[in-house]
Amino acid sequence: MRTRIFAVGIGLICVVSVFSVASFALPNEIAYTISAQLDTAKNIITATETVRFTNRTGTTLTELYFHVVPNAFKRGADTKYQQELQRAGIPPALIYASPNDDAFIEIKSVTANGQALAFSIDDTLMRVALQEPLADGQTLELQIEFLNDLLEASPQAQWAATLAVRSGFRNSTYTVTLWYPKVVVYDADEGWNLDKYSFLGEFYGDFADYDVTLTVPANFTIGCTGTILSERVEGTQKLVKIQAERVHDFAWVAGPFYRLEETELPHNIRLRVLSLGLSMTTVSSDAVNFFSERFGPYAYSVVTVAQVTVGGGMEYPGIVMIAGGSTAEIVHELAHQWWYGAVGNDEMDEAWLDEAFATFSEELYDIERLNAPSSARSSYRFREPGIPVLTRADRFPSLRSYAQAVYTKGSGVLWMLRWVIGPETFDRLLREYYARFVYKNATTQDFIAVAEEVSAQELDWFFDIWLRTTKTVDFSLPVGTWRQLEDGQFETRLTILRQGEALAPVKVVLYLRDGSIVETRWDGQQTTAELTFKSASAPVQAEIDPDHDVLEEHRANNTLSFPAFVLQRAICDGG
Repeated sequence: MRTRIFAVGIGLICVVSVFSVASFALPNEIAYTISAQLDTAKNIITATETVRFTNRTGTTLTELYFHVVPNAFKRGADTKYQQELQRAGIPPALIYASPNDDAFIEIKSVTANGQALAFSIDDTLMRVALQEPLADGQTLELQIEFLNDLLEASPQAQWAATLAVRSGFRNSTYTVTLWYPKVVVYDADEGWNLDKYSFLGEFYGDFADYDVTLTVPANFTIGCTGTILSERVEGTQKLVKIQAERVHDFAWVAGPFYRLEETELPHNIRLRVLSLGLSMTTVSSDAVNFFSERFGPYAYSVVTVAQVTVGGGMEYPGIVMIAGGSTAEIVHELAHQWWYGAVGNDEMDEAWLDEAFATFSEELYDIERLNAPSSARSSYRFREPGIPVLTRADRFPSLRSYAQAVYTKGSGVLWMLRWVIGPETFDRLLREYYARFVYKNATTQDFIAVAEEVSAQELDWFFDIWLRTTKTVDFSLPVGTWRQLEDGQFETRLTILRQGEALAPVKVVLYLRDGSIVETRWDGQQTTAELTFKSASAPVQAEIDPDHDVLEEHRANNTLSFPAFVLQRAICDGG
């Protein structure tokens, strides 16, 4: 998701200043077969779902859990999501365009082997009690019948970042996400990951295979996760068969007004662009090609970019939802196809693994593809948000603080890591991380392990400070002297200070009178150091971190000038 900061703040809960630690997902084998029909007269989806689940948890299971997200929006329900809106002073009714509308998922039945299974629903979680224990390695097939009542979203819900409404319809265009019962991830340390749908914090899912049949009006065009295998019109209806392999969610859009444009890209990738008027093909093609070159080939055969009227600025495996159509929005959401789509993560516990990575990727594209200056980076004029990057998403006090910590500081941490280990090593790191965890869920500790392996450096100190604390650093240049040596060379001595508890190496540059520069790197481990430069020309100015590689807030004391009249007098005096 690409955040947009609005005037309404979301005061959620009192923040506990502890960082989150994600547990790795155990690779259960899951396959979904879903047959769904969209009724545009009633704006409901009726569906049957078969879930084939092979237990790889290492333990015997007596129950399964499913996400049933549409219940978050049920009118009058006391859900976590609606509680968060109310605490922020936002009436939950604001999400609906019509006062008589509603949204929910109704589970009509759950069966296995022809026998009904008992189930219960709490908020956006469904517990299914198994008739018999499911041992590790055993497989179970469940059949679920359900109905999803889609809401007509208010205009405020065009962007997902406003009210966290990601599914619904407006102007006969349907955005269908988080719409079916989806198996909850079973984590190695914590067991079932029972996070409920929240205003802040997104998703976490097992990689699975999907065979989906959608029935929609005959004049509708569909965009979706995966590959469309066939489309067949029967009277007033169209049956669309879709297959998606090794994805952790399935989303789709449909409507009568879409203009479809398809483009073949390198690596046998097909780009499908569904537009309601926006021009998105050129930027989308270039972004997919750029990220494939930099991080590794796009992980699937089809990528879909869809303009939506609900829940824009959002990513799902194989498809991104676009609201405004800016280059920044399109590039950011497509970057998520690498960081979230192909390499998954727990977006509640470790949101930086996808949002910071996508923000970094978007900024890298801007700088390298669009020739934007380095000052285009969101972290260039850094301000410490006062809450660690590795804070659970639902513990941030506002959307603004979440964006500042996860997107801005998080991407800045990646830019700083690039400086610490070097650009070429950093590029190898991202490619190796992507190759190693494609079609898997990764954790921060996984990324650190790959970073240390690729760089051959111990980096716990770096990640502990910059992800898990709000410690800051302030460099300064209080004193500088220079003199001309007998051989005609110039010697400049600088005193550099580091205040604050955070650590980072830093570049120190000396600008010379003849227009050249000399530079050095200080490791920043001590609180003070004396640096000596030799040069063929007299110094004009010294500067710490001219490229803003380090996340430093106060930079007014980062420069020290040597006035021209001093240079001239010193030269005349033979100084």
